[in-house]
Amino acid sequence: MKTTEKSNRKYEYVAPEGGWGYVVCVGHIINSITITAFLNCFGMIYKDLFIKLNMDSTSITLLNGLSATFMSLSGFLTGPLLKFLSIRQLGLLATVIFNLGMFGMVFVSSKIAFYVCFGVLQSLGNGVIFNLSCTVLNNYFVKKRLFAISFTQTIIAVSGLVVPQFLKWSLDAYGLRGTLLLISGICIHNIFGMILMQPVAWHLKQVEVPETEKDILETKAFLAKEHQISNKENNKQKLNEAGEVVISEKYNIEEGTIYSSKSKSILSKFLDFKEYRSFLLSNAYLGMGLCTFSDFTFIIMLPQALYSMGWDEANVAWGLSLIATGDCASRFLLIFLSGWLVNFGSHEIYLVGLIIAFITKIGMLWSENMTIIFIFITIMGVSRCLTLVLMPLVIADAVKPELFTGAMGLELTIVGIYSLVLGPVIGAVRDLTDSYATAFYILASCFGVIIVFWSIELLYKKNKHKRQT
Repeated sequence: MKTTEKSNRKYEYVAPEGGWGYVVCVGHIINSITITAFLNCFGMIYKDLFIKLNMDSTSITLLNGLSATFMSLSGFLTGPLLKFLSIRQLGLLATVIFNLGMFGMVFVSSKIAFYVCFGVLQSLGNGVIFNLSCTVLNNYFVKKRLFAISFTQTIIAVSGLVVPQFLKWSLDAYGLRGTLLLISGICIHNIFGMILMQPVAWHLKQVEVPETEKDILETKAFLAKEHQISNKENNKQKLNEAGEVVISEKYNIEEGTIYSSKSKSILSKFLDFKEYRSFLLSNAYLGMGLCTFSDFTFIIMLPQALYSMGWDEANVAWGLSLIATGDCASRFLLIFLSGWLVNFGSHEIYLVGLIIAFITKIGMLWSENMTIIFIFITIMGVSRCLTLVLMPLVIADAVKPELFTGAMGLELTIVGIYSLVLGPVIGAVRDLTDSYATAFYILASCFGVIIVFWSIELLYKKNKHKRQT
């Protein structure tokens, strides 16, 4: 706290809750579309290349595991790297690496080149871009965070409606190489998306803090002490006549980053796992990581499973579009219901998404009728909305604001570990049984296990809170 005799009013810097934050939303949308929109159609894009390179399910899941490992590694290192680079410097470096991998895919003609371009380069850039985009958006919005995330994710979901049909047209018109070149041209726009990610410290709002009786006594004591201090603070901020400015510990304007001024450096703090102990032992970390792995593996294998059922490319593209339709419609609803949903915990809403995911995956496996499968696939989009949109919110509610970047990196790390260890196992099961259904039952069971454990955790916390009150 710092005051003057002219005025004892106090101010603090808080998140803008808008302003340039809306431009950041645009940047977040651009970044997310370029790194995720085409990933959901992975099997549709590369199915012919898989055949040409003789890649079976084990090879594909190994590729996914390698990709998740490097994505988690880059996400994990994002926090420490921010000690040496600014958010935009690191982000631009990540976009260059990502686009090198994307452009390299145009010329891939071997498994090794596939693994390097897709599994290493794209994934290294992907992890940093995703982590930074979520972090910056999280910093610009606090009270309106659910609304901001719902809005951006809705626009991202709309792209998912278009991408499968675009890919079908492009593959028919230009073939695999031409399509990859078009995708590369679209993805390079994430450079502009990252440029929009200005540090939140440039746009903080100054608000007056109501003064309590205790604050008045502290101010008087401070003023008495200040008279005895010589002029040694020339390097500190000068106050204007409107009153004083109190900068919250949460924000450091000179550095343009967010962290606690009483804490250690970002690097040492990030490596201090004591800060993350409760998070690392929670379902928000272990459970959400397993469900994220299961969901992405399911989506990546889904096109091949539908092809194996005799579906043609038009039906597969339509099925993927229906997932995006359910996802998009749910995100639109989240925008309008965000004011009401804030009354519920993000963990509880996320659990509802897991339950829907489990039911739709099992229901889809119990039918061979195309119409029924289409219905379950559409509802599956609702679960994807709740789990993907709420992932940053669940993490934000589980850790302190200054620990968010590190926690997101740790979350990506556990997803990578699951993918590296369990991914090849799922692929091997599919190859040995020659059945996608068996692999899908295993993936669905992951959701069932986490639903049970997370429900127990929430009930325990609820009863503990009742006993304390």
